[in-house]
Amino acid sequence: MNIKKFIRLEVITKDRIGMTLDILDKIYNFNISLNSLEVFPKKVCVKIEHMPDDNKELLKRSLYDLEGVVSINEVELLQQEKNERKLLATIDSVDEGIMAINNKMEIEIFNNYCQKIFHCQKEEVLGTNIKSFLKINAPMVNLLQNGEKYDNIEINIENERGESHYLTTGRPVKDDNNNTIGVVASIKDIKQAIEIANVVSSTKAGAFKEIIGNCISMERVKKLCTSVAKSNSTILLRGESGTGKELFAKAIQNLSDRKSKNFVTINCAALPDNLIESELFGYEKGSFTGANVAGKEGLFKEAHEGTLFLDEIGELSMVLQAKLLRVLQEGVIRKIGSTKEEKVDVRVIAATNRNLEEMIKKEEFREDLYYRLNVIPVYIPPLRDRLEDIPSLVTFFIDKLNKKLNKQISGSELAFINALMEYNWPGNVRELQNVIERAMNLCWDNLLGLEHLIIDFNGGTKTCSPNFNFEKELKLKDIVEICEKEAIIKALKNHRSCRGAAKVLGVSHTTIINKVKKYNIQCKI
Repeated sequence: MNIKKFIRLEVITKDRIGMTLDILDKIYNFNISLNSLEVFPKKVCVKIEHMPDDNKELLKRSLYDLEGVVSINEVELLQQEKNERKLLATIDSVDEGIMAINNKMEIEIFNNYCQKIFHCQKEEVLGTNIKSFLKINAPMVNLLQNGEKYDNIEINIENERGESHYLTTGRPVKDDNNNTIGVVASIKDIKQAIEIANVVSSTKAGAFKEIIGNCISMERVKKLCTSVAKSNSTILLRGESGTGKELFAKAIQNLSDRKSKNFVTINCAALPDNLIESELFGYEKGSFTGANVAGKEGLFKEAHEGTLFLDEIGELSMVLQAKLLRVLQEGVIRKIGSTKEEKVDVRVIAATNRNLEEMIKKEEFREDLYYRLNVIPVYIPPLRDRLEDIPSLVTFFIDKLNKKLNKQISGSELAFINALMEYNWPGNVRELQNVIERAMNLCWDNLLGLEHLIIDFNGGTKTCSPNFNFEKELKLKDIVEICEKEAIIKALKNHRSCRGAAKVLGVSHTTIINKVKKYNIQCKI
């Protein structure tokens, strides 16, 4: 393949009218093909086809004869060429695919990362119609037609070149009249996107991003989970229904050395015993009527080198408790219908809202299994014991549900928050989310108000009632301080000492003394 060669001349001139036309006229007289032209104040740059040195010198002398030409220099690239090559080098260096099409749907940019994603060379693709290349109704085509951007659409293509599984985000290229004249799309391999998400979630902030709450008790739980995540010891999450036990289990997994392996969950209350056993341990083909002809690997095998989350562990039958105990003791499983034992390396995190100690007394739960599971107990506080987290939770759920409900609600009125903080929340955070979603469905304004709140106050005992002044706008810290003061007053009244109040509120004796002084609470210290 012959590569066409060019000469690039930079002509420095004085400022006079008609200079550019005179230079072009000289080039035309030499019968030379002009490839590019750039004009600047007191400078004209041309890119012309290559010529012998003698002819080049003749052209230069001819240009020097023009009035106002100061100097003529050969340059390696014109300024636009430099800018274009820098841009293409940058596009090729990013760890993400960049593809661009024009208004004829022709591919104009196709970087090195795209070559790996689509299993082809850019030379094969440039100038090709995007429809014929992808052979699907690509989001880029829709964007070119409607001008509406898109974010993180998952695409999976299988063709003669191989499989391309990626996430794509697209933006329109507009002209001065706001017409879409092209599209630029970024492309990220789905596996790499998942790896990046795992890296983010493996940080403390990333692991707990779905767990909203900064009260003392929640911070204590997060700190405990962070410290035990790196070990392989069994963890038992204790807490009422709706407190977020599975979220904490996922956080522990993401902070552990097993974060890149499977996190497998099963709700022990959702299935009958025979199905739970086959789900956990798997079965050989033909083990029972209705069994898969090929047999099945169980969840313990699926979670090998990863984590198995056993939710509602208190609902397991005594028979299954015995089988689970053996797995925890020996690290081996046996499929239904098999005589062969298999080693598994699984970290078990169990969770329950039941009183296992009472169940042991009633012989409903094995004591030996209890001690195997209860190596590291983690107690998650109910929502009624951390009311100061409600404003943050409300903000979180509004942001989250705006996308689901296609709403644009910006927040809530103080009266709305106050009413939520008067409720006892037997369903905990899960119930709060349902209440917020219900209110958002009823709201067509920017703020949630009392008129949007449907809640059974008779179903939950009222808690302490902070005296908010609704005529006055309060900051979140003001609301927290009002609730904190009310909680301390109530604890002091019930326990008659700072030490007793400190114990029930989960803080130090010194903290209560300082808070009593801060809020000018009358009591005997």
